[in-house]
Amino acid sequence: MKSSLLVLFLSYLLLEEPVLSVADPVENLQQETKNQNSEDQCNSYCFSVFKPVLDHFVELKRAANASDELRIKINTLESSKKDLQIQLSNAEAVDKTSKLLINLKDEQIKEMSKQLKEKDDKIKNQSEQLKKNDETIRKLQGQLAIAKVQNENKDKLIRIQEDQMKDKTELIENKEELIQLKDQQIKDKDERLKIKISQINDHYSENLKNSNQINELTNQVKSVSEKLTEKTEMLSRCSRLDSCPSKGPSGIYNMKIRGTNAFEAPCNSAGWMTIQRRLNGSVDFNRNWDSYKNGFGDVNGEFFIGLQKLHLMTEAQPYELYVSLRDINGTSRYAKYDHFKVGSETESYELKTVGTYSGTAGDSLRYHGKVKFSTYDRDNDYSAGNCAEGHNGGWWFNKCAKSSLNGKYYKNGQKQDVYGIVWGTWKDFDFTISLTFAEMMIRPKSG
Repeated sequence: MKSSLLVLFLSYLLLEEPVLSVADPVENLQQETKNQNSEDQCNSYCFSVFKPVLDHFVELKRAANASDELRIKINTLESSKKDLQIQLSNAEAVDKTSKLLINLKDEQIKEMSKQLKEKDDKIKNQSEQLKKNDETIRKLQGQLAIAKVQNENKDKLIRIQEDQMKDKTELIENKEELIQLKDQQIKDKDERLKIKISQINDHYSENLKNSNQINELTNQVKSVSEKLTEKTEMLSRCSRLDSCPSKGPSGIYNMKIRGTNAFEAPCNSAGWMTIQRRLNGSVDFNRNWDSYKNGFGDVNGEFFIGLQKLHLMTEAQPYELYVSLRDINGTSRYAKYDHFKVGSETESYELKTVGTYSGTAGDSLRYHGKVKFSTYDRDNDYSAGNCAEGHNGGWWFNKCAKSSLNGKYYKNGQKQDVYGIVWGTWKDFDFTISLTFAEMMIRPKSG
């Protein structure tokens, strides 16, 4: 607004001045006088009027100058801003590169840390190995010290033995002299012996006659002894009809129990009768029902005495059972049962009772108590199949067995195709183990 007034005022002054120049001189003079007065008044008035405008103009000038300076500064700042943006872009690029380098360095640091840990582990292991080596060295040093002492003792012993050798050498020399003396004595005795031989020859003819008489008497004594032995055996058979003698030599005895023919059975000095034995696999125990009923094998080796005999003996009086076992390693154990009883054939030779267990082999027979006997041709077990076939022998099979002493014999002590001679509690029911020796013995229960 103030700028517009200033422009109008300046325009007015320019228009007024030409009009004054064309007027009359007198008038001009008068007019000039008037104008002078008017001018003075006008100047006074205009000054008062335009002073604020002029002041404002000055302020505008200053502001314009300041604006120019500000514009220059803005331009400078814009230029600086562009420079800074360029620097920022460069810095961002550098920062991005730095981050990539940092990530790369981090990966390298991780890898180096991993390698350092591996080195630490190796150092730790080597330190432990060094400790062990130090301990070994200390032990070896101790052993070396002991060896040195032993060597010193041996040196002393050698010196003592050398002294003894010298003494013995002297003694040998003395003995040689004594031997020469003895040789002479022997020669003298040889002469005497020749004389005695001559005398013996003289008596030989007479002794020959006496010898013939002695031979005749010897034959007579032998004949009497054989008859006496036969009578003694007959007497022994009469006194031991159904069980082994409680006191007597071990051996094979003739047995006779009511209801069956006489049979042989091994007895030991404690009165135990062996009823079953496995020791070398010489006898096949995979037999039929009749074989197990009547018995089979060799009483001097492997055999089974027969179910019918077991029934008759255990029915007549109470018996106890002793089972002796051994494995391929030579480990021996036993199981003892205080009441062993077998039923009749009509009862399929059921294992009536085993009584109370004691021993070191574990109780693997109780599972078969009150169970009938089974063979491959007479299946009496409680299994869907025939246990006797899988175990390669007859036994009192339940579902099937925790023990079976009539299975296949394996010399190496390990099951292969079918089950062997097993006793479950021998080793945690490991049925791959096949025992290499088994013997079942019975005797009348005392008391």
